[in-house]
Amino acid sequence: MGKQTKQTICVHCGRTATRMNKKKQPVCTKHKDRKSKDIGCPECGFSMTIKEGRYGYFWGCTGYPGCDKTLSIKKSLKIKKYRDEDVDVVIEEE
Repeated sequence: MGKQTKQTICVHCGRTATRMNKKKQPVCTKHKDRKSKDIGCPECGFSMTIKEGRYGYFWGCTGYPGCDKTLSIKKSLKIKKYRDEDVDVVIEEE
């Protein structure tokens, strides 16, 4: 089981997160055993990882310092990542 986390939202559904998964992503009880979420940076295409900041958890680009794009977990719920012939295409839904 993952360790308890401070109050934030689940990276999969947006409900209150109660645990961290194996990749240290905040998840709710329903999604504690689900595969870790992987999203691409909308700016540069590198993968993004969960970071803990002063105001809670957020997605940060692994291309930092070359790319300093960040996303709130809530905003990331609207992003869909598609894979086509080894090219990541990130589409942000309105």
